[in-house]
Amino acid sequence: MALIKMKRLREWRYAIAALLAVIPALWPLFRAGFFVSDDGRFHIYRVAALAEAWSQGVLHPRLFPDFGFGYGQAVLNFYSPLSYWPGALLALLGMSPTTAVEITIALGFALAALAMFGYVQSLWGPRAGLAAAVVYTYFPYHLADAYVRGAMPEHFAFIFPPLILWAFTWAMRNPRGASGLLWASLAWAGLVLTHNLTALLMAPVSAIYLALLAIETGHWRRLGAAFGSLLLAVGMTAAYWLPVLAESKSVGLALGPSRGYENHLLPPTDLLARTFFYVYRNTEGFALTYRLSWLTMGLLLIAGGVAFWAWRSRSEFRNKIALLFHFLLALSAIFMLSTTSLFLWHPLTPILGHLQYPWRFLILAALGVAVVAGGVVASLEQHTPQSGARPRPPLSKPKWALFLLFSLAIFVSMPKLPLEPLPLPEAEARRPERMWREDAEAGQVGATWTAEFLPLAVREQRWALGRPREGAKDGPSLPHSLTVRLNEVRYLGLAATVETPIPISLRLHQFHLPGWQARIDDKPATTYPSGEMALVTVDVPPGQHKVAFHFGRTPARAVGASLSLAAALLWCLWAWREGRHERRLRVTAVILAALVLTLTLNSLGLGQKTRAPQPLQSRLDDAALLIGRETRLVREENMLEVTLYWFALREMAVNYTAFVHVLAPDGKVVAQHDSTPVGGFTPTTRWLPGEIIADTHRLLLPEGLAPGQYGLRAGLYEFSNDQFRNLTTDPATPDNRVDLGSIEIP
Repeated sequence: MALIKMKRLREWRYAIAALLAVIPALWPLFRAGFFVSDDGRFHIYRVAALAEAWSQGVLHPRLFPDFGFGYGQAVLNFYSPLSYWPGALLALLGMSPTTAVEITIALGFALAALAMFGYVQSLWGPRAGLAAAVVYTYFPYHLADAYVRGAMPEHFAFIFPPLILWAFTWAMRNPRGASGLLWASLAWAGLVLTHNLTALLMAPVSAIYLALLAIETGHWRRLGAAFGSLLLAVGMTAAYWLPVLAESKSVGLALGPSRGYENHLLPPTDLLARTFFYVYRNTEGFALTYRLSWLTMGLLLIAGGVAFWAWRSRSEFRNKIALLFHFLLALSAIFMLSTTSLFLWHPLTPILGHLQYPWRFLILAALGVAVVAGGVVASLEQHTPQSGARPRPPLSKPKWALFLLFSLAIFVSMPKLPLEPLPLPEAEARRPERMWREDAEAGQVGATWTAEFLPLAVREQRWALGRPREGAKDGPSLPHSLTVRLNEVRYLGLAATVETPIPISLRLHQFHLPGWQARIDDKPATTYPSGEMALVTVDVPPGQHKVAFHFGRTPARAVGASLSLAAALLWCLWAWREGRHERRLRVTAVILAALVLTLTLNSLGLGQKTRAPQPLQSRLDDAALLIGRETRLVREENMLEVTLYWFALREMAVNYTAFVHVLAPDGKVVAQHDSTPVGGFTPTTRWLPGEIIADTHRLLLPEGLAPGQYGLRAGLYEFSNDQFRNLTTDPATPDNRVDLGSIEIP
């Protein structure tokens, strides 16, 4: 018993050392602000959007309504959501989204190091595990994912491959292998929900490794149980992947895989970087096609020698198959980076074409190289000298190898990281305006580079979405007697009462996507895309009607949710049974069951918040109705947010400017905000008759403003020939400003 306790204490000591070894990789996160990367700021915006959805009671928002210039993008309907959860929780608790993403990156490094340590120490002991964790952490592509590419989900995905192989190894080699299969199922589900492309790469790796383990152990029957655990993972993640398969045909993802990977494959002679320090960007600042460091190749050469010795030597060396497998895995991944592998890429384009970039195979290379590094250290410890040879000092060479590996890994990989500061204040990270500006400057939409989430029904060019409509003309106005009362607003929908003498098309300022539903007088009504922006539209007949829009379930989402619920509960029952031998399984089962049930009930509406804007009914010329307003005082910024709800009455040839004024008791304007609606990216020439537009204005209040009641006014004006003309209001006001009531400034 004492020996067991000492062994566990020794393993914990090395696990802590693995965590401490990660600290140098985190030094860029201790600097002020964020850093320039390819995609990093996109993930900050997504974390902020998810935190906002959670604050509105929506736990899995498949749609971010503010993305895409306020027209909405179904990001989490098509993109794995799990890596955003830690950051969103921190942002919900009040942390800056930028800092929350940095902590998520740090968490990814730490958990990946622990996962690799645990896997390799199960093969060759804690010193080998520590060596593998160091190499895995400082593998250049791992660092590049975090700090150069800014690919937070792929960076977070590094956690799961070691966990999957560790769990399968345990399952195939131990008498009670069921617990290993349960953990493997959970790790697989985590990988799919974190980064589906890494899951695609790991699928054949896992299958081959399981077959080798069956050969080694002779436990062929357990392959069936392993397949069952994979089916459980497939079932638990069905709520994600089934809608992706069924609904991606409606967005840019439907364009499918391409041969763009050909532009990023390297000639074999260029696979190895020819510099001592690993270089991540060239002199022009562009990201390189990621090569291999000399340290990686050196470890592989040494590992090849160790593998040869292990098979030819009479000495015992544990887990020879694991060493050889990971050595060949690293070589195979490297081979897939080169132009000589085109004969495999071309016939597999329908599958591999989704990877976009061949360098994603470096995740597998990192996995293989890290494990063989552990094997190299283990070989120094496990080698038994032949009879008559002088024995080596115990443990001296493994310790020396660990120190050398740690030093070289940091020294080779860290100095050339291109860390240019990116100022991103919390207020800008939480609001969509900066994201819209960046999209407009890049000619993109939805904080991505490829418009993969843009509906195919949108006819306008993506670079023109936030600009005025070309050739806009005035159209006929809807009847003067038409009224629209805004009853309720929620994160993904609204409800209104419409009274109209003629049939009208009622539109949301949102792209039409699968899942948008409407009800008229509590009866289902058909929605469809209209206009060049493919807006969510429903036809309303004459008379007075209650109309409600909601982004909800589709058949694929309903089936996927049911499969996920059933599979998760089945996993929990299996884990509860096996938990007689492993208490952690029962604790995990309780947590998973609570999480899945909470998500299921929330998707049915439980806990989702609604708001009731202050109703208005002011007509501005024959152009628009102002039908409601909401206000929010942001004290920490001394700012007043006023959201105006417009109802467009006709198409317009003029881009009108919306304004909001804050009036002191004496009528003096103490704060104001003037802008093209929706942050400047929905000009009124884009409005279609029957469209409801939420237009938020942020007014900076003067320092030292006395507390009390202040009036609010709003309207639209045209600036022409150096003159301002407010659109006339009905009911009429002396200055053509709509009276929004008052607000108390505390």
